[in-house]
Amino acid sequence: MTDADRIARLESRLQLLEDREDIRALRDAYHACINDGRYDEIGDLFVDDAFVRLGYLAEYRGRAAIDQGFRGMGERERFFIKQMIHSHRIFVDGDTGVGHSYLEARYGRFGVSYLVSGRYDDKYRRTPSGWRFSEMTIEFYYTVPNGVGWTGDELHYLDPAKRA
Repeated sequence: MTDADRIARLESRLQLLEDREDIRALRDAYHACINDGRYDEIGDLFVDDAFVRLGYLAEYRGRAAIDQGFRGMGERERFFIKQMIHSHRIFVDGDTGVGHSYLEARYGRFGVSYLVSGRYDDKYRRTPSGWRFSEMTIEFYYTVPNGVGWTGDELHYLDPAKRA
């Protein structure tokens, strides 16, 4: 292997590491916005034609709808949410990527505390402004009142279809 080959290989590996860290920072920024109540900043984390599906709770197409949807979250009365992310796996292929991460969250509304767990599946796209989400979906494993726990018969107390 020539020096030029080694340098090219190192540059390629370095780019991959930088891309993964930039994507990890993107996901971290999303959760920082949620946890800090900065819902008005979330739309900027997405490309214009992005898609978001938050389990059974909401679905948004396009950055304008995503922005409006998350801003609406911040306007909810007596609303509290804190999210913790872990095991973020990232796979990069040129200017696109996919990622998976697991969510543990605490949610509260009108004095009722909920335990929430799920898995985020993302698609990312490199833009002139850096990496952005092109798709974000979450599958909720459970959304249960704190006192009930997650081993009961009902796993999704927050599902609007079940409250109708």
